[in-house]
Amino acid sequence: MTATERPDGATDRSDDLTIFSSDSASTTVAASAKEAWKFRGFISYMTKRELRTTYTRSYLGWIWSLLNPIAEVAIYSLVFGVLLGIDRDIPDAPNGFSSFPHFLMSGIAVWGFFRMVSSKVLSNFMGTVRLRRKLYFPPVAAALSTALSTLVEASILLVVVTLFFAAWGHLSIHALMLLPAAVFAATSGLGVGLALSVANSKYRDISYLYTIGLRLAFYLLPIIWSIQTAEQRFGDTAGWLKSLIINNPFAAMIEFGRSGILYQQWPSLGAWLYLSIFSIVTLFVGWTIFARSSADVAEGL
Repeated sequence: MTATERPDGATDRSDDLTIFSSDSASTTVAASAKEAWKFRGFISYMTKRELRTTYTRSYLGWIWSLLNPIAEVAIYSLVFGVLLGIDRDIPDAPNGFSSFPHFLMSGIAVWGFFRMVSSKVLSNFMGTVRLRRKLYFPPVAAALSTALSTLVEASILLVVVTLFFAAWGHLSIHALMLLPAAVFAATSGLGVGLALSVANSKYRDISYLYTIGLRLAFYLLPIIWSIQTAEQRFGDTAGWLKSLIINNPFAAMIEFGRSGILYQQWPSLGAWLYLSIFSIVTLFVGWTIFARSSADVAEGL
């Protein structure tokens, strides 16, 4: 039997609650990661719980994770491909394959990992504060469980994309590049979500501003348009804006995955190094901010 400290200062003695005994507040990424590893059973439980409740009280349940991306591609294909004719500027893939829905889906698949992980980690931190007042677990544990459950949900999108390409007979071994692209996007999304979740707990405007930022980014990134389109439209003018739109790391992630599944090419070693360094640094910075601030924020709410 071990003693477990309660919020009111009293102690309960229970073997079942030893997992929730509090250690000193984590202030570094290493200490936070070490503590999270101790709570890996709790993280696994929370991940499974979130997956079970994702589509609670829904008739279609997990079928929505298939219908949502299909509907999204259909709507954007109609608006941008048919009505606005953006597909005319899309370069052909090998063997003369030209399809705006496939081009669009290859971009949405990668961007979806960053968008879903970052936004859910950002917003779910506040929801764990009440639970942490009843039993102790490191703040990052809830963020990691949210990220893992989101990864499972987002992975269904990769299955949809693969089947979509296979149905048109345009699928090769290069499609595997969607996996590292998704890892880069999810890792970066976790870092951004961790960093902003602390600020969002103090200023709720952060989540609203971030939602607007994600919508803007969707149109500024090469998801519905190609890099070649931006180069043609900008020409030699607005150099800084052109460079910002074309050379940012998120555009590189989208092109990384698209080059594999659509254009059937292996990304360069430079692209691997660039995105690996960016995603790791983003996660490290975000986790550092979260580790140093989350415990104090949780106690103050």
